[in-house]
Amino acid sequence: MFIKEAELSWKTGEPFSRFYKDLYFSKSHAEEESDYVYIGGNNLINRWKNLEPKSVFNIGELGFGAGINFLTTLKRWKEFSNQENWLNYYSIEGHPLSLQDLKKVHSKYPLLDSFSISLIEHYPINCKGLQRIEFIEERASLTLSFYDVRESFLNLDLETNYFDAWYLDGFSPDRNPEMWSKNTLKQVTKLSRNGTTFATFSSSRNVKKEIENNGFQSETVSGFRNKRYMLKGKYKEKKEKRRKRSKQVIGIIGAGLAGCSLARILSSKGHEVTVFEKLSKYQKLKLGHQALVLYPRLSAFNSPYSQFCLQSYLYSINFYEEIGEPYWNNTGVLILDFNEETHKRHQSLLSTRNDKKIFVPVSPKEASDIAGIQLNKPGLFFPKAGWIDQIGVCDTILEDKNINLIQAEEIKKIRKGTKFEIFSQNNKYEFDQICLCNSFEADRFFDLPGLKTKRGQTTEIKNNGILNKLKLPVCAKGYISPTRSEITLLGSTYNDKKDQKLLMEDHIENIEKARIISEIDTNISGGQVGFRATTSDRLPMVGQVGEFYVHTGHGSRGSTSIPICSHFISDLICNNIPLIDLRVINALRPERFKNPN
Repeated sequence: MFIKEAELSWKTGEPFSRFYKDLYFSKSHAEEESDYVYIGGNNLINRWKNLEPKSVFNIGELGFGAGINFLTTLKRWKEFSNQENWLNYYSIEGHPLSLQDLKKVHSKYPLLDSFSISLIEHYPINCKGLQRIEFIEERASLTLSFYDVRESFLNLDLETNYFDAWYLDGFSPDRNPEMWSKNTLKQVTKLSRNGTTFATFSSSRNVKKEIENNGFQSETVSGFRNKRYMLKGKYKEKKEKRRKRSKQVIGIIGAGLAGCSLARILSSKGHEVTVFEKLSKYQKLKLGHQALVLYPRLSAFNSPYSQFCLQSYLYSINFYEEIGEPYWNNTGVLILDFNEETHKRHQSLLSTRNDKKIFVPVSPKEASDIAGIQLNKPGLFFPKAGWIDQIGVCDTILEDKNINLIQAEEIKKIRKGTKFEIFSQNNKYEFDQICLCNSFEADRFFDLPGLKTKRGQTTEIKNNGILNKLKLPVCAKGYISPTRSEITLLGSTYNDKKDQKLLMEDHIENIEKARIISEIDTNISGGQVGFRATTSDRLPMVGQVGEFYVHTGHGSRGSTSIPICSHFISDLICNNIPLIDLRVINALRPERFKNPN
């Protein structure tokens, strides 16, 4: 879960790596150096000015450091690029700076403040894996790979991913040999296309020789300030990878959380988006839950499932923060230690990560003080977690003037020709891409082995004196959660029943689970019945199947897993480097139950 942070010395007033025994950049001239070596060395301003409209530009960087290269690039991109284009910036960092050190570096470069403020605000918690920060106004995405260089390349698909320019900015080859190894430079080549450029402060003969051996033409030119030489060059092999347009006309079937979050992300990147919902607004409102709890199911084991749970949790927090109150409620969530299995899991997590940045162990008294009601068990407190009003979140998203909602209109057929043709009872529509976000009904349009349906029922309890004091969701075998109305929500059952009406036996089950948490008085006022799309391995089905994009199977944890999966679908459509690790992508494949191997 951790990656070792950079250890810096500030004896000279500049960031100095204790591990690599070298400065991060030229003293007090990091922005100028970045501009000269990487922007100039890759001829980016001229290339951006002549970039084909509605396209993307991909930059790969070896060594994020303090992010000065990225911020300088972002500033120049905003100044000189076409308003319809998008920048994808992918940067590898094996030893990320602490937030404190990052702030200290950035304080020296006030000309970058307008960009660095946003980076600092969204700078990710130190977790091994991929992290994404969006700069919508600047039309750019930053993907941070908190892995060493070898692991980072293992997470990239060599067949589909490519970069238009490389910043080779690791510490010098004699102090950081892995970053400049034959294998690293070979991977750089495999992720390049005809015309891809590179630039580096280094003028090492070994680097020049190795990069030329891998198909790049290079030249030695004058370096920055006191540095005599640097290298730059271009990939000349006739190796093409198809470039996708950044702006397309996209149809989304399903206006639940999956469809709406995907629509929001695609719209923010300039796509024309239409969302289809077969239910009327009244029917949808009637079926919506008053609260969906957002928290991760973490594990100390490094499996695709545990990695996905952590990444999706961290991403979803930022996603809902942008939507804000009253539909996102960042109250924190308590997970109680209520049986032997939970106790073992909590202890393993605490032995793996004890920095208190993601979760904090709490005693029964501390848990009670946090929750506002009497609790008799210890647990873990997740301070960044919370709960959402799903209907409110979706309605807020659909207010976007760039998203077209077609409601109470069921799609009957989809046909693929030069474009996708969608047929409802009375109308026909055409789109460049189609995304199926309609839960268990996604397999109406083609076979999706492994997709199952589970019934869930929640129980609504009228607030009394005790429940009025509940401040946040508390989870054990079930959960109790505050809502925006005068009720507390208990949940949730999970079974194969087919009844669409509320069942008293399910209410009783929810109440019994809730009493593991606290001895609350219950006065049932109602509830909700919903049917979830699930899979046997508890991972959603997300990705491309043939010509379709599929986004389903989120089960009972959709509030946490859906936002990152929506962004992953957007990455596929936009030809971005995915924000999900390759082994997790493979674990999410919609076809995995048809062809598990």
